[in-house]
Amino acid sequence: MKSVLVISATRDEQLKLESMARLHESQQIAVETTASFGQDVTFWTTQAPDVLILSLPEDDLMQGYFFTKLKKDVPAAQPLICICSVISSPLLRLSMQFSKVRMLKAPVEAFTLFRAAVDLLQDYKGKKAQVHPRYLTEQPIEIRSDFHASALQGQMRNLSMSGAYLESSDLKWNLKAGDFAKITVLPNAETKIYTFDVKVVWCKEQAPNVRGYGVTFVNKEEVYNHLLKNI
Repeated sequence: MKSVLVISATRDEQLKLESMARLHESQQIAVETTASFGQDVTFWTTQAPDVLILSLPEDDLMQGYFFTKLKKDVPAAQPLICICSVISSPLLRLSMQFSKVRMLKAPVEAFTLFRAAVDLLQDYKGKKAQVHPRYLTEQPIEIRSDFHASALQGQMRNLSMSGAYLESSDLKWNLKAGDFAKITVLPNAETKIYTFDVKVVWCKEQAPNVRGYGVTFVNKEEVYNHLLKNI
């Protein structure tokens, strides 16, 4: 059984994980919650959980304490999920220290949290290992190609420094590996419209009438920073 340690002022995250684990019996996890992030470096080298979930406090000073603890005491190999209301520049810089990390915007739904934890529990080998931290999202997008007059409607499921994972049930036309496309992140009340160029790395049928695309950004850092500031 895999262990998950939640550091949070409430048991909300634990209850969400346990409810989803009951629905997905193939993934057994033991979840524990504590409000303290005072564990010393020995704990993280001898008793570390399989996944650590941090619900970051809103207070800047407390966040600074959490960031210092992460940098000083927690090994880079520790699988980590950070739940926060704002993805700040210090958090982005710190996230690059860890080899397996996910950042979730609060409030987070039960399935999104469970999916992130299960993803980090996977034992990736060789080239499948994570290269960049991922931010999980559910942004509506449009996919356009110079070779088609109409746009595909879809969702951006996750985002990293190097690219993104997209899904679309709009099958008017399909992209293939090596194709270039333009992705438009559709606005809501809090965001602006952003359009950027991507190259399709892989494509795969993910479910009946749902096609998934792994894409890489043409201009990685600029696109990533713009998206995270406005999601």
